[in-house]
Amino acid sequence: MINYKTFKRAFVMAAALPALAVAANGCSAAQSAQQAAAGCSGLSATASSAQATIIAWQTALTNLGTAATALEAKWLSTCNEMNAALNLDTTQTSASAACNVLSTYINADLAAGVSVSLVVAPGSCTASASVQAQCEASAGCTVTPATCTGGTVEVGCNGSCSAECDVTGPSAQCTGTCQGSCTATAAVSCSGTCTGSCTAPTWTGTCDAGCSASFSGSCGGNCTGSCKTSSGTANVTGGACAGTCSGTCSAKASGSCSAQCTGNFSGGTCSGQCTGSCNVTGGASCSGQCNGTCQITTPSASCTGECKGSCSVTTSPPTCSGGSLNCAASASCQGQASASLTCSPPQVSVTVTGDALLYAAYQQFSGDIGTAINQTIALKGPITTLAGQTVSAFEAIGDIGAGGAACVATTLSGAGSITASLNVSVSASASVSGSAG
Repeated sequence: MINYKTFKRAFVMAAALPALAVAANGCSAAQSAQQAAAGCSGLSATASSAQATIIAWQTALTNLGTAATALEAKWLSTCNEMNAALNLDTTQTSASAACNVLSTYINADLAAGVSVSLVVAPGSCTASASVQAQCEASAGCTVTPATCTGGTVEVGCNGSCSAECDVTGPSAQCTGTCQGSCTATAAVSCSGTCTGSCTAPTWTGTCDAGCSASFSGSCGGNCTGSCKTSSGTANVTGGACAGTCSGTCSAKASGSCSAQCTGNFSGGTCSGQCTGSCNVTGGASCSGQCNGTCQITTPSASCTGECKGSCSVTTSPPTCSGGSLNCAASASCQGQASASLTCSPPQVSVTVTGDALLYAAYQQFSGDIGTAINQTIALKGPITTLAGQTVSAFEAIGDIGAGGAACVATTLSGAGSITASLNVSVSASASVSGSAG
């Protein structure tokens, strides 16, 4: 016999199932829409590795964008100060326009036969280890020697260090290898750019006391010998030369000389002993003040930098230097750290023959030019890498959800302006060096 009450109840429940499915789907759709609307603000680093990676990436691009904007402003200031020294237009308010004014002047010089050589050897740049470490810790990255691929685990230290200690600063006391500029009172052999006194019998660079024998280059004092300009070559005796001086130069000689510099030497390599500042990119033995990164390779009782071993008093979580952790967010965390760079002074060597005014401007602002070029090179890599990410790259890590997809889309839409800002700085680098057409 059929139990009509049971049959009726079963029929009602069966009829309700499609409605429940529709309601569930509707709830899921509403939840997805809510997540998409929240975008980046709705993500959580503890929710999943995929979301943690997106957060690290989005923060890195934001910070790099800020750094790129600041760099563009640096180029605006640098090109306008060069323009002022050359009596050019200084009213431009964008880096691209201001540097184009300078580029037009330099290109006109080159067309007229003036030779310009600006060589910048980038200084050593160190990304913020503490920023990278905090980012990797927030993203749940595992930090052990076994998971550091192609690099070395290091930790912020303010105590004794069992291995190499790297100290970065504008005037770090150094008794190791200096990646940057080492200033010492004792005469040292310098394989980089020497600023101070140089004992070499011949030199190529700049000497404020001039050159007394076989000089060829730009002379800021009085030239005796021949002076070659775009209009021809003339013999001069103790006169000004706006072109290439060959013979002797009484002051501010920049070029090559077959006599010892008796004054302050700069902008070149000293083959003898250098007293003052030695700026090197590959690192040199230093016992003095290091403007850059000082590497102390022996165990140290006092390390106030990054320790590549065990430290008695740590100041930041460990991170991986020169490689990457076994963590999807590692590249983005390195990008975050790259937005906070500490760079040693770059080596800048300038030679101009045929335009004394341009040479003087380069000499006056070579530090600003070198710093701007250094920063441009340092930012180009991380910005290019992170701005080229795709949604599929994050989906390969795990489920990013509607919120993650919306966050990636929004961030990528703004990445174009960051890349454009970087390209302005890249073009400015070419403008000041006479490479822009």
